[in-house]
Amino acid sequence: MAIAYHVSKKGNDKNDGSPSSPFLTIQRAADLASAGDTIIVHEGEYREWVKPKNSGKAHDQRIIYKAAKGEHVTIKGSEV
Repeated sequence: MAIAYHVSKKGNDKNDGSPSSPFLTIQRAADLASAGDTIIVHEGEYREWVKPKNSGKAHDQRIIYKAAKGEHVTIKGSEV
């Protein structure tokens, strides 16, 4: 069963990644995501380097990373 994890600058990595209780970092979602899951990143600037723990299995079972609809997301590996 595919899961959608949510990430928000207002989140916390101790949360469950749901829309009402998002993670703070993309990496936390990447640690849990598996083939077929989606990571939805909400508005903000994320300064982190993401190393996915798992990978997709096929063309129709990828892990998808995407910005939330209508929200501007910037991901930078650089420090402030």
